[in-house]
Amino acid sequence: MTRRDTLVTRSGFDVWGFLLFSHGWTFAWWGVPILAGWHAFRFPGIVFLIVGGLGVTIGGVVMSWLVEGRTGLVDLWRRLIELRRIPTRWGLVVLFLWPALAVVGAAMAAVIDGQPQPIDAGPLLAVLADPIALVVTLVPIFLLGPFHEEIGWRGYWLDRLQLRWGALTASLVLGVAWALWHAPLFAMVGYFSSWDFAPDPLFFGYNVLVGAVLYTWLYNNTNRSVIGVILFHFVGNATGQLLEVTPQADLYETAVTTLVVVAVLVWWGPTDLRRDAPRPHPADDVTVEA
Repeated sequence: MTRRDTLVTRSGFDVWGFLLFSHGWTFAWWGVPILAGWHAFRFPGIVFLIVGGLGVTIGGVVMSWLVEGRTGLVDLWRRLIELRRIPTRWGLVVLFLWPALAVVGAAMAAVIDGQPQPIDAGPLLAVLADPIALVVTLVPIFLLGPFHEEIGWRGYWLDRLQLRWGALTASLVLGVAWALWHAPLFAMVGYFSSWDFAPDPLFFGYNVLVGAVLYTWLYNNTNRSVIGVILFHFVGNATGQLLEVTPQADLYETAVTTLVVVAVLVWWGPTDLRRDAPRPHPADDVTVEA
């Protein structure tokens, strides 16, 4: 640990300084279209929406440099590009957990409530049939959320939180901040109203909080892989947009997700969310799992 890292860690700036960017920067920019009544996806509102959303990204990069200097930036970059950090079995979690939860939720709605079509794969089949539509749909899903958010949330902040607390506590702290970060979007004209149905803020926040535990679980078992959690986030967002489920199926999906989180906590343990070894830390010389 460098002298600079020691000083900022003792002061707590390494943890709470990140919020100056993630919430300070973002809320300042997003507050403009909210107060002006501008539509989120029309000019000039969309400019403030995009630039404001970069607060998490900027925070991840700037704080990595402030806390660990060039070493922190190199470490962040390596975790962004090294797919070999992700063991095969965890790659399957990345690709299939969110779709599986959606399908199970829909199946429960069909069996318990007798819903004839609790899930609609039409949007997914439509983009798969059109390569241009596939690119136009998936690229924004990847860039506007998973890529830029995870550079900050898991690329930087989760490590600092886990240096102070166990994995569960760190996940819940991050989850609350992550949910609150989205809160201004509910007040922004045209953002959630552009969806087929706007989510309930409390329900949305609960899903973010529960999901944060699964992100930490994945992160701690993939050698702190940032690209791993980016892809996990991407698959989750793509599943929500391309596999449309009814509100009742969505409720069942959340219930099943909660049970999965409980199982993860019991089996992997709340302290590390990892069974075979203690969770990796930023200073560790982490080797890639087989």
